[in-house]
Amino acid sequence: MRCTISANSDPWFNLATEEFFLKNSDEEHFLIYINEPCIVVGKHQNLLSEINLPFVLNNNIKLARRISGGGTVFHDLNNLNFSFIHNSQNPDKINFARYTSPILEALRAMNLNVEFSERHDLLIDGKKISGNAMHIFKSRVLSHGTLLYNSDLRQLSDALQNNPQKYVDKSIKSVRSKVVNIAGYMDHPLPIDSFALDLFNKIVNKTIHSHVKALSDKEVTDIQQIAELRYETWEWIYGYSPKYLFQNSIKLADLTLKFEMLVEKGVIKSISVNTTQQSDPIYATALNLLINVKHDYHEIKRLFETNPIIKLQPNFNIPEFCTHLF
Repeated sequence: MRCTISANSDPWFNLATEEFFLKNSDEEHFLIYINEPCIVVGKHQNLLSEINLPFVLNNNIKLARRISGGGTVFHDLNNLNFSFIHNSQNPDKINFARYTSPILEALRAMNLNVEFSERHDLLIDGKKISGNAMHIFKSRVLSHGTLLYNSDLRQLSDALQNNPQKYVDKSIKSVRSKVVNIAGYMDHPLPIDSFALDLFNKIVNKTIHSHVKALSDKEVTDIQQIAELRYETWEWIYGYSPKYLFQNSIKLADLTLKFEMLVEKGVIKSISVNTTQQSDPIYATALNLLINVKHDYHEIKRLFETNPIIKLQPNFNIPEFCTHLF
């Protein structure tokens, strides 16, 4: 098994690294990496329904989508991510416990009382420290997960504090769990880099025929191309979300505005508007401008700021109105 520590903290690059190893090698792999602050949604999730968009925008949190299913996770520089890629004779009969057991055993070797849950999570004291997901490609299985080591749990909660009632769709919904940090259960917590290296070495030393190998320059170039073609694109991050209806009701001064937007592949296809005040139709006019526009905060804000009718309205607060569209 090839064992690698990624020196890159870009989530798009690291997700592309997993795909590169999965699809361009017959070798089995073990990979660990630490991402800069980001939110990663499962392949079949509606990204906007899973996140607190104003918080994400205000804190410059990157957004990403992975190729595996499962729920949404928050990463920061004190969260460790791991990946295993195995060859399997029966990839459809995957076993989360089997593929996650090296992590479980390494944590127990650190005197941590870690258990595996029925939801395929790792728990300490009944609280979640790790979520896991899988993806099958031909006869190969990608199993990957997170390890909350000393993450900012307040920021995690705020970033994922969403309002899913506004979204009507058939996407996979995340199940929120009580989470804790591993460092809080260690007698002498290490810096995240030292913890990561300790866990990495424990797994390498217990794995038969393991060898440590960094990414070559050629591999980095190939991985970056995958990142640019898939993981960095708006079409993958937003546009891969399933079709959905977005519904909201807004109170603006003496005006109550109700509307519904049908969104397909991230693009607004139709809008239904109901307002209690017909004498001032500017808000309905603004909404009707959005047909065939991406359901994207920056795109919509830019559209309003450059529209000669909207931008000259003295009482039309563009940033505030845009927040009601998500």
